Amino acid sequence: MPDEDVEFDIASVRAEWGTVRLNGRGRLRLTSEAVLLDATEGGSLALPYAEVRGGAWRSAQMDIHGEPGSVTLEANRGLQHAWVSLVSFACPLPELARGHRLLGSSRGGHVDLQAKFLAPFVQARKRLEEEADLDARVATLDARALRERVYAALQGFAKDAHPASQPDRRALEAELEEALGSLFDGISAMESVAGHFRKAPEAIRFMAWRDWMSAVSNVFALADSSWASASRLLPRSVKP
Repeated sequence: MPDEDVEFDIASVRAEWGTVRLNGRGRLRLTSEAVLLDATEGGSLALPYAEVRGGAWRSAQMDIHGEPGSVTLEANRGLQHAWVSLVSFACPLPELARGHRLLGSSRGGHVDLQAKFLAPFVQARKRLEEEADLDARVATLDARALRERVYAALQGFAKDAHPASQPDRRALEAELEEALGSLFDGISAMESVAGHFRKAPEAIRFMAWRDWMSAVSNVFALADSSWASASRLLPRSVKP
């Protein structure tokens, strides 16, 4: 998130938000709590980010949408910076690591095995934090790739547990997959919500992204809780 408020002069403000109407030149300020608009000829408007459901930026124009109405801003400079700040404030990344409550704890089995299992999620979180654009964030966390990496980890654990027995290895893989059923369901749900985001019109784009982010947070929490169950199935012979 931006460290401080962002403020710009606006050549044209056209706003219809609830009972408020603004038209003409004005001043735009983005704080950590809301979008604030002051019209030169009088009138002001505060848009809490929770009410901002979508938006779009096109060169010299920025649109903001919510259930109470919409706002169109025009300016010769500064709107790209304003748009980046709006996205950062309205669509913040949560602290996904909070879902990994067992990471580093003996309650989740061997610490190094936990780390190996959770590595795809930790790496995905890092990639998300490196992206500011909403589309790029969704694209960088590919559900199919994440699912394949989790399966690969399970296969590796089963192979280490039963290096010489294919039947035992397949049986353990099946047990691990069953223990992680809720996680795989969560990844599928995340994939579905990502599809909704990609199709969402600009008027509800932020809402669709928040829904996706909620599904992502759920996947991270499920990775932690389901690993607690799966790790109990691993024989002590499995080494990190």
